[in-house]
Amino acid sequence: MAVPRATAAPTASGAVGAAGAGARQRRRFVLLMLAPSTILLMALTLYPFLTSLWLSVTDYTLLAPNDREFIGLENYRELLASAEFWGALRLTAVFCLFAVGLETLIGVGVALMLHAETRRVGWLRAVYMVPMAITPVAATFTFRLMYSPSLGVFNHLLERVGLPPQTWLADPRLALPSLLLVDIWQWTPFILLIVVGGLSVLPQEPFEAAMLDGAAGWRLFRDITLPFLWPFLTIAILFRAIDAFKTFDIIYVLTGGGPGTSTRTLNLLAFKQGIEFLEMGYAAAISILMLVIVMVFAQIFVRRTGLIRGMGGSS
Repeated sequence: MAVPRATAAPTASGAVGAAGAGARQRRRFVLLMLAPSTILLMALTLYPFLTSLWLSVTDYTLLAPNDREFIGLENYRELLASAEFWGALRLTAVFCLFAVGLETLIGVGVALMLHAETRRVGWLRAVYMVPMAITPVAATFTFRLMYSPSLGVFNHLLERVGLPPQTWLADPRLALPSLLLVDIWQWTPFILLIVVGGLSVLPQEPFEAAMLDGAAGWRLFRDITLPFLWPFLTIAILFRAIDAFKTFDIIYVLTGGGPGTSTRTLNLLAFKQGIEFLEMGYAAAISILMLVIVMVFAQIFVRRTGLIRGMGGSS
């Protein structure tokens, strides 16, 4: 009688080979799934960036689109020697500082009230999100009507209390504060949303121990709440500062950079050079410098605030 031959056990090298083939198949599958979004992302971001970078080292102008020549860093040298550029940069920095600072103070204060979840403020959670849900341009046009010297509600309120009406958007002293008011109204809920989320995940044990030791009010916030909340707060400030730096819509709709140059930020300067004066190479150089400024600020901010270490420690 024939004895059945025993099946040989799979060798270790065969198992390793099968595992390697499976890993390669998974990698190919992942790459195929990522390819459409990666190609789209490159088409929408990398190609425009490279185009802007190339235009910034040329004298390209729409007045003579066929006479483009490579001029190296001449646009950047002209920008850095321009008082108009430094004035726009200083104004942009002032706008960002006051907008983000006031939005942070108001957002944290309101978030602390909402976190208490009392009956008096609990229903305001949804109300405070309304500015973020409104189309920015529509909200800006509404504020433009409110700032109207003859029909605006702000001047009406001033007249009711016996004060003279103001030309909010035509007065160089009031134009920038008027823009800040719109930006603060629109984007404070962004800070509020992140801070409320951070407060909801804070551990309760340190608060209970601090209250047993007699800490309350400002001392409790300074010593316990703020250190735990700091990683969330720094993320909110970073995102909001980058967004405020490139603010365009409210400034363009309300003042157009005026009166004069009193509200002409870097974004408005780039727009005027590229769209109104048709100097696309010069405008591209402004946009590249704006990108460099944002990247340098983000790196310094992350390092100085310890954002990465804070996130690593909390995970």
